[in-house]
Amino acid sequence: MPSVDSKDQRFRRSRRDGDSQVSNVSPLRVSGSPFSMKTVGIGVLVVCLICSWQFILLTRHVDQPEPHGAIGQNAVNEAMWRYIGVHEANLSSMAYQQRDIAHVLGELGEDLKRQHKELRLVEEQMHVQGNGRGAVDFSAQQQLEDKRLAHLQSSINQIVQQTSASILTAQQSGELPPLRDLEKERPRPPPVPERPGERPPPQVNGISGNFPKEWLERFSHEELMASAKEAEKWREGAKKTVLHAWNGYKQKAWGEDELKPTSGQKGRTWAKCGLQILDALSTIYLMGLTEQFDEATKWVEESLKFDYVGMVSFFEITIRALGGLASAHSLSGKEIFLTKAKELADKMMPAFDRETGFPATQVNLQTGQGAKGWYAGTVLSEAGTVQLEFRYISQQTGDPKYAEMADKSMRSIIRASGGKGLVPWGLSRQGAPRAINQHITFGAMGDSYYEYLLKMYLQTDSTEPEWKEAWERAMREMMQRLVLKTQGGLTYVAEEQSGQVRHKMDHLACFVGGMLVYGARQLPASQVDKAWEPAAAGITETCYQMYHRQPSHLAPECVTFVPNGAEGSDMTIWQNAAHYLLRPEAAEAIFYMFYYTGDPKYRRMAGEIYEAIEQHTRTTYGYSAVRDVRQANPQMRDEMETFFLAETMKYLYLTFLPNPREVLDLNEFVFTTEAHPLRVFRKGGQAVPSNLRGNR
Repeated sequence: MPSVDSKDQRFRRSRRDGDSQVSNVSPLRVSGSPFSMKTVGIGVLVVCLICSWQFILLTRHVDQPEPHGAIGQNAVNEAMWRYIGVHEANLSSMAYQQRDIAHVLGELGEDLKRQHKELRLVEEQMHVQGNGRGAVDFSAQQQLEDKRLAHLQSSINQIVQQTSASILTAQQSGELPPLRDLEKERPRPPPVPERPGERPPPQVNGISGNFPKEWLERFSHEELMASAKEAEKWREGAKKTVLHAWNGYKQKAWGEDELKPTSGQKGRTWAKCGLQILDALSTIYLMGLTEQFDEATKWVEESLKFDYVGMVSFFEITIRALGGLASAHSLSGKEIFLTKAKELADKMMPAFDRETGFPATQVNLQTGQGAKGWYAGTVLSEAGTVQLEFRYISQQTGDPKYAEMADKSMRSIIRASGGKGLVPWGLSRQGAPRAINQHITFGAMGDSYYEYLLKMYLQTDSTEPEWKEAWERAMREMMQRLVLKTQGGLTYVAEEQSGQVRHKMDHLACFVGGMLVYGARQLPASQVDKAWEPAAAGITETCYQMYHRQPSHLAPECVTFVPNGAEGSDMTIWQNAAHYLLRPEAAEAIFYMFYYTGDPKYRRMAGEIYEAIEQHTRTTYGYSAVRDVRQANPQMRDEMETFFLAETMKYLYLTFLPNPREVLDLNEFVFTTEAHPLRVFRKGGQAVPSNLRGNR
């Protein structure tokens, strides 16, 4: 027990030496205590005075009346709010002081008890040491100190009780409002983030039971809970699917662009930049696969380089690599992803044509030199599907050059349309932008141009109407000329060749179902065509039937429709294009329909597709494309496109979530064509709360 001062040291030393002269030492001035009896008494008196003064201020506070005794309604209101503010402040101050005083008095009481205990120990030691040598009798002194201690403890309890009773009386008389929960309202230090600006992957644990209002207007809470429970096995299975493919790639082809999932060999080389890693970043993040996301991040930090010798596809590198890096930054906030995305964008910028803004078909990442590819002109989807990614780089770096060039390309397409909505997929490469063929399609080579018109408008918080206006023109013409329905009830999106309708639809065109419901729900109601959402539902059903009607429950690459065909005989595979490449567009449409409606049937559609993928495409190291979906057990092709993890599995997983809005809010993010979420850019960089954004 440490000493407090020299007197205490002398006191203890005299006891060891048998010194009996203790009359000059205060019995309460013992080791370990800074208080004397006199100090404690003064402290209690001061506390009483403070409590009394605060109570008087609280209960007697009165403002002086206005001059001449005339007060208008506004002045009365102002005075009332002033009284409320004053009483609230006094109440808070008094409540805090009451609690602090009680705390101090409690400590005093505990200290007195501790001193009394120590005193008794000292006395016992003195009796033992003095035994047989004239021990000192402390009985009378001990009784006196016991009385003093009991009296002081009683005084402390009375002060606390009187203070509480006074406040309670004032509350009951109406002079004071009820006390708030000050423990909850007392300021707390903010939580310290793991790293400034960074966001950890989301975690989904169980079913919260929180469903969107729009869902509950159509389905009961019990129905939605039952659907969520049914989907639990698919949700967990989807994560295992991604982990299986990820681990196979890590084991056999880590750092390569692709993996051959059957043989375990590396696949095609796109740009020798670990394309599978970059394309899967946003999926493993949204799935909450923290370990895998961290190892991917480490690879990007230590190993990612853009120094491939040779030409690479400008379009594919934009949507898979640049989009993957931009999305990883947008979701996680990790600066390394933005740094690498900017590095890649800088290497690609020279390949934009300065006059039209059209990107070259191919680009050399070492020199920036562009080159044409298989087509002499410019492909519509390639010129119109780089904007979201390059605009994001400008938004985040503050350098407008990336967005300016990408927007220039889109404006050149709109000029080439001649004021029309639908644009042929073949455009000129040099000179004034113009169409050089007459093939209109929402499938290969045309598709994502239309998707990006709408998403560019939403990406910048609905502040650039030129993109929405071009999209609306295209939708009007599409609905009038290309959205058709068979006698058997299948709604589809046809193509047009030189003005003639072709009843052919690519699996790629299934995205239209998602795009239409997205526009119907994200745009203000006054700007929405009521035919969009029913058409979206019909197209999504047709795309599901592409899977359901095949023996393997996997979809072919293209189908044709028989307009007069009855149900079950109104759709056939186009020109033997029976292969399945693990494509995502049907899952995409199903996701959007489920996101906005909550209809359990869409989740069951997704579940059937997922089970077919697991049954027929799983290999030792991943998942493979198949040769012929018409076979009950189709042969595999030993190919796994990176978009399988980037898109197909992401859309399926999000559909299996109890409420996908809790993981990804489409008021705050837009998906690129590769399903990479990019955060909506607000004017001034500030996000507008979802409930203040109109009919969204």
